[in-house]
Amino acid sequence: MRRTTGWVVFLSALFVAAVSFAGECACWDDRERHEVEGFSEMEGAVILSFKDAVSCEPLGEASVVLSLPDKKRQLTTGAKGYIVMPERIVDAIGEGVIGIRLSKEGYIPLEIEIPVHAGTIRAKRYLVSKALPPQSYRFVLQWDEKPMDLDLHLIKDQSVHISYRHKRSIPDLARLDRDDMDGLGPETLTLDCVKATSTYRLFVHNYSGEASLAGARVSVYADNKLDRVIPLPETNGREVNVLVIEGGKLR
Repeated sequence: MRRTTGWVVFLSALFVAAVSFAGECACWDDRERHEVEGFSEMEGAVILSFKDAVSCEPLGEASVVLSLPDKKRQLTTGAKGYIVMPERIVDAIGEGVIGIRLSKEGYIPLEIEIPVHAGTIRAKRYLVSKALPPQSYRFVLQWDEKPMDLDLHLIKDQSVHISYRHKRSIPDLARLDRDDMDGLGPETLTLDCVKATSTYRLFVHNYSGEASLAGARVSVYADNKLDRVIPLPETNGREVNVLVIEGGKLR
């Protein structure tokens, strides 16, 4: 009886771990992907989705200001973290950009320009970082359906290597917050303690091996703002350098 109980506990623990792991890997589930990419445009609307860069929780009740060619519009995200625009607005732009400023208490404001090509918005999913302590960095890797699995890596002085294999370094207060393996991302990595005497290298490894990285990008949060968004090049290589932190500065 004791042995049976032990196996039940063991299998239950494995089940819970598997469910938790699967939940971590899917930031946008199949239903959300369908809503954002397919169903909305069939209904004459364009949906943009906003989520927390670490937890992937939808950003509800966030203020979003759209800067359109003719005027500005203010919207508020719903419970799913969506804003919904009539498709005719995007069609009217044709070729251009839509400026977006999202703000929500406790989060770093997201200020970006969304490209519009041939009356279509390609990038519809966005990740937003919570406010960070001074001198902290957060890196958010996001991509399209393919490649299936990209990995974000951080190496400090060739001695500490943060990745899916080693997710946390307590002395350096560095951690891989999320590890995605089924497309779209995010892979999110946070570095809370930057030493001016150390060199840090951030790179992306194309784990699943598909050639094109078109659409992949790394958002860099530093000094409690979105410092830059770095698009990754289309390449047949498996490893792409993103940035270096040296002397406490990004370069």
